[in-house]
Amino acid sequence: MAYWPWMLRDIGRLRRITSILARHGFSDVAARLRFGAWLKNLFNKLFRRPLSSPIPIGKRIRMVAEELGPTFVKLGQMLATRPDLVPMHVVSELRFLQDQVPGFPFEDVRAIVEADLGASVDEVFASVDSAPIAAASIAQVHRATLKDGTQVIIKVQRPNLPETIKADLRILSGLASMLERRVPEIRQFRPLAIVEEFRRSLSREMDFEMELLSMLRYAEMFSDEPKLHVPTPYPEYSSKRVLVMEYVEGIKVSERQSLIDAGVDLPSIVETGMRITLRSIFEFGFFHADPHPGNFFVRSDGSIVLLDFGMMGSLESRRIDEMLVFMVAILTGDVDMLVNQLLDADLIGDETDLRSMRGDLQAILDRYSNIRLGGLDVAGFLAELADVTIAHQVVLPADLLLVGKAMGTMEGLGQEVYPEFQPLEAIRPYLTEVYVKRVLDAKRHTQTAARSLLDGLNLLKEAPFDIRRILRRLRRNEMGLIVRSADSDFEQRAASARINRLIFGGMFTLFFFAGIFLLDSSSPVRIVAGVVSEVFAWGFLMGFGWFMIQGDRR
Repeated sequence: MAYWPWMLRDIGRLRRITSILARHGFSDVAARLRFGAWLKNLFNKLFRRPLSSPIPIGKRIRMVAEELGPTFVKLGQMLATRPDLVPMHVVSELRFLQDQVPGFPFEDVRAIVEADLGASVDEVFASVDSAPIAAASIAQVHRATLKDGTQVIIKVQRPNLPETIKADLRILSGLASMLERRVPEIRQFRPLAIVEEFRRSLSREMDFEMELLSMLRYAEMFSDEPKLHVPTPYPEYSSKRVLVMEYVEGIKVSERQSLIDAGVDLPSIVETGMRITLRSIFEFGFFHADPHPGNFFVRSDGSIVLLDFGMMGSLESRRIDEMLVFMVAILTGDVDMLVNQLLDADLIGDETDLRSMRGDLQAILDRYSNIRLGGLDVAGFLAELADVTIAHQVVLPADLLLVGKAMGTMEGLGQEVYPEFQPLEAIRPYLTEVYVKRVLDAKRHTQTAARSLLDGLNLLKEAPFDIRRILRRLRRNEMGLIVRSADSDFEQRAASARINRLIFGGMFTLFFFAGIFLLDSSSPVRIVAGVVSEVFAWGFLMGFGWFMIQGDRR
């Protein structure tokens, strides 16, 4: 991948990124990227001291994200759900990131709504408040009234958001690739994989039509839950950039005193919230992946209103079974059941020392078994388990970590609203009941067995043809075994890079001095030839610079 195009296109943004990195004590990283070394010297001269910071690295990363703006705040929020990629002390700090961005003009709101709906705002709505009631990195929200008098809110995507996101993602991809090449200790965190996952997450969150479908699906799932209300969306007034939904009055779940003053039953709210979360995960396999306090409101009748369905998680039936066994093993303190489940889910590699990992897990389970049930920090407990498994090269899937985040957030909300809330007492009986139901569900097991039998029959049916094909290729000497060393590949690429650089350097020298010789003449023909030689010389010099940037990739 060549870096010149995006570096030249986004040079101003890159300069700002490197200066912010240097100011927050990351000058070493900026210098090792080979385009920020000058910043370190500049800041040392300006401040007459080495550029370092006593602030913990997690907090500095959060401060950098906040200063760089919405895209990087979203990236930090995504990383806060990935303790398999980011150390837990950094994850804990990134969880404090919030969308706090200024709003955009109402003229832009009007232009986007009219462009997407194909009608003027006055034709669709009786009135629209020009002042937003909320503004975040993806969208802005306004109150409005439909022609029939229905109170609604309009969620409008920020203007030029796809172009802005595309530019920032281009920078992030380039920086991630550079980090993987220039800073070896960062490779284990897979920066390119993080950016790609972030790209997919953002594309889903920016599609309001997908969010509308998620709202309808969630409302249908919980049609039997009287204590949950999902605002009704209006598809006829919505698009990819505009989402119109019912306006619902309520109190933020984090405003405990206001809830008390309204006479709301706090234990009932917490119980409902935890029940909804558990059911969405373990019964439906479709859950709200961003349940922060700003997305929960409580109505005067004590029912919960859930908002913002842009980030959703989904689980297939087999993963639900795996997670149930995983959670039951933790709740019962059965370390062998826990390790066996990790093995069955193919999450443990050959390099993992099972005896050592089993001992570390047993130590955590024993330590927490002595804690009073109500005093157990479930989120902290799961975080410690994640730390141990990751330390033993166990690759935890992203959906499992999203579930952990959702459950941990609900636990924190519950204890904030009702400090006497004991999350494990709410989780244990529910998970045990669901686990037993799924184990004893004859219909589901029959379907699973039928699918396995069908797969086996198809395999047997195709086996003779596959074996005959392999034997035929062996007879024709069309199959062979290729053994390749990673070290030899690296040496070959390095040798190729050296040769290319020598060629470019030699050609630059040849054309440069030829140009000087030819220009030092009064002959018009030789002067023109000299100019051409100089152009070629500088062209080869730029090519040489390009190969220097490519580095060990060549």
